[in-house]
Amino acid sequence: MTFKAILLFSVCLLLLFPSCGEDAVGPSDPYDLWYSQQNESIVFLSKAHSSEGEIYLLDKSGEISRLTSNSRHENNPAISRDGSMVAFQAGDQYDMSTWEIYVLDIASGAETRLTDNNVIDAHPDWGPGDSLLVFSSWHDSTGAPTEAADIFTMRTDGTQVTRLTDSPWEDNDAEWSPDGAFIAFKSNRITQISAREEIFVMDADGSDQTRLTTTAGWQSDHDPSWSPDSRTIIYSHYNGSRQWFDIADPDIFTDHWNELIPWNVFSVDLQGNSEQLTDVVYIAGLPVFSEDGSSILFLRMDLIFDTSGKLIGADHPLILIPEYGGTGQQLIPDNQHTGTLEYHDW
Repeated sequence: MTFKAILLFSVCLLLLFPSCGEDAVGPSDPYDLWYSQQNESIVFLSKAHSSEGEIYLLDKSGEISRLTSNSRHENNPAISRDGSMVAFQAGDQYDMSTWEIYVLDIASGAETRLTDNNVIDAHPDWGPGDSLLVFSSWHDSTGAPTEAADIFTMRTDGTQVTRLTDSPWEDNDAEWSPDGAFIAFKSNRITQISAREEIFVMDADGSDQTRLTTTAGWQSDHDPSWSPDSRTIIYSHYNGSRQWFDIADPDIFTDHWNELIPWNVFSVDLQGNSEQLTDVVYIAGLPVFSEDGSSILFLRMDLIFDTSGKLIGADHPLILIPEYGGTGQQLIPDNQHTGTLEYHDW
């Protein structure tokens, strides 16, 4: 047995397959690692069947279902804590002022639009009890569009919209802690430089806003996500040599990819003590804790080059690692979504 095979088998035994035994060493279903997880489903964005992107669901049988099918752009799906609903943003891919917050009932497919205005509403996340959502919106106190986001909450019927932050700098990527006490978010209010975000935390009512991470150069922190015990936040840390959002421009990324890496998964506690959990060459991001807190799921981008060394694409596998970091395993096998899968939640 090769070293790699021994290592993967050991991880299986000790961390991810509490019931694995004789069957684990023989032929297995490629979804076995997924079957062993406590989480019942994964939602994700993919452009496999639509250039605008649609939302899909992976259930416990290993079947992938398409939840949306239309000509609009959808993104940032977040599954409710009871697993019955998905919140997301949707609108014209090239006109962000049309982006609104929606909620979709998975069983019925019924969709409810929660916001309706001419500003960007994005990045929803569920509060405890699934009765509230936290989200970002680019508007001032009069409802007029602004250049930077603030963080709001609302009921899941779109009522009782409440502003939590009010800053001339961007506050975004809000995530509600499982115990309901805190909201984590990213902000550039200290650096006051676009593309230089850091992780903050505040009480659920918007008070006691506190910085947890500190960046330098073009470093930037994104996409905070809570541990089940509400004590630890994991996030994406960028450590490239130019502003991170250049990665969204295919022409810049193709020619300057080596300046736009690496991205890795880090953790930080509520006292600001941070730790690096992955050490990838290219990109590891969008980390989310498993339901029991024993593992972390993240999206890895494996860059693909032609024979001349030119960047021509990337694969996007979902990788599972122990909660303390280390060697990872691909959660689900390569399929038609591997090249286009983006945002996910479980």
